[in-house]
Amino acid sequence: MEETYAVETVMAPLKTPINVLLVEDDPDSAELTTAQLSEGKLQGIFKIEWTDKLTTAMTRLAKPGVDVVLLDLGMPELSGYRSHVAIMSVVGKKIPVVILTSDDNGVSRHVAIGRGAANYLIKRRASPVEIRMALHDAVLESNGQLARFSLSTGSGTWTPI
Repeated sequence: MEETYAVETVMAPLKTPINVLLVEDDPDSAELTTAQLSEGKLQGIFKIEWTDKLTTAMTRLAKPGVDVVLLDLGMPELSGYRSHVAIMSVVGKKIPVVILTSDDNGVSRHVAIGRGAANYLIKRRASPVEIRMALHDAVLESNGQLARFSLSTGSGTWTPI
C-alpha cells in the first residue's frame, strides 16, 4: 500500500522571489508577519507588499506582479468571508489566496476553503514555517508544480498531485 505525505521540510526552489500581497489592517500584525517571512536564511524568498485597506488591495491586484495574497478576514471595509469574496472577485483563480486570521470559527474556514482559499491559518497558532509553506505551496499549486513524496516499498518517488 502506498502512502502519500506532504513535504513540509523542503521548499522547492523557485526562479524568482514569491511576491506576497499582505492585506492586514493591524500594523503590528503586518510587521510580525513580514518579519516571520523574512527571517534568517529566508531573506529574499518572499517579497512582501503590505496594504491595510481592502480597496487598495483590490486595485493593486488588477495589476501584475503579485504571486499570492495573504489575507486577514477582519478588515474594516468588509469582514469575514466577505473580504475573501471581494479579493476573489478580482483575482479569480489566477492568484492564490491564503487566509491568515484570528477567526477560528469552523464555518468561516469551511466557507473560505469552499470559495477557493488555498489555505486557512489562525494567527498566533500558525508557526512561521506553516505560513511560509502555505504561501510557497499555494504558488506551486497555482503553477501546477506542487508535488507530494510517495513512499512505496523501499524507495521514494516524486509524483505530481
